[in-house]
Amino acid sequence: MSTAHLVSPVSDVWDELAVGVLLCDARGGVRAVNGCAARLLGLTDDEVARPSGWGLVDDLGSPLPPLPVLAAQVLRTGTAATLPVVVGGRRRLWLELYPVPAGALAVLRPVHTDVLRDKGLLDPVTGLPNRVLLFDRLGQALRRARARGTTVTLVLVELPDERRLHETGARLVSGLEPDHTVARYGFGTVAVVAEGGAAVARRVAGLAAHPVRVGWVTSDGTHSVHDVVTRAEEEVRA
Repeated sequence: MSTAHLVSPVSDVWDELAVGVLLCDARGGVRAVNGCAARLLGLTDDEVARPSGWGLVDDLGSPLPPLPVLAAQVLRTGTAATLPVVVGGRRRLWLELYPVPAGALAVLRPVHTDVLRDKGLLDPVTGLPNRVLLFDRLGQALRRARARGTTVTLVLVELPDERRLHETGARLVSGLEPDHTVARYGFGTVAVVAEGGAAVARRVAGLAAHPVRVGWVTSDGTHSVHDVVTRAEEEVRA
C-alpha cells in the first residue's frame, strides 16, 4: 500500500501539490509521501518509505547523513534547514526540513526553483547569502568537519566603506573555490566559510583589494556556531 494512503482524507490535494512532501515521525521514518516526492526522487512510494537507502550526497559529492539523522537534527534544534542534495547520483534537489508537532516535514523542490531568493535568504544589496543562510552553512560545515575529522574556517572581513560590499563580495566569489561560502555578515562585513585555515584567511585578505580588517577562526567541528562566530568577531576587532 502506498504510504500516501496514510493521509487519504486529503489524498487528492496532497498529490496535486507542485512540491514533494514527506511527513517523518520523531525517528525520521517516513509516514506519508505524495506522488510528487516519489517522482522527484525517482523512487516508488515503498522505496521512499525506506530513506536509509536514498544515498544522499551534497553538491560536491560528499555523503550526507541519511534522512532519519537529518530529521532528528532538525527536531533536536527546533529550527528548519535547507540544503541542496543529489539523490542516486543524478537527481539534484532542494531538501527543506521543518520541525512539526508530529515529527519533521520534508519538502522537495527541483533545483530550478529559486528557493534561496523565495525564502529571503539572499542579501538584496550584494546577492550573497545573508546571515541566516551563513549560519546554516556554517553549522553544516561544522557537522561535516566533526564527522570527517577535518577542520572548517570562518573568516570575517570588515570593510572601511559599505559601498564596497558588492565589489568585494563579487571578487571573493570569483576568486575562491566553488565550495566556499561567501556571505554578507553585517553592515560592512563579509564572511567566508571554507577549509584551509590561515591560508584561506590570507587569500581572502588579498582578494578584498582594499585596506580591511580580517579575523578568522578554525574549528574541528566540536564548537558551536555561536562559539565560532563570537571568536571570529573578537579576532576581527582585536
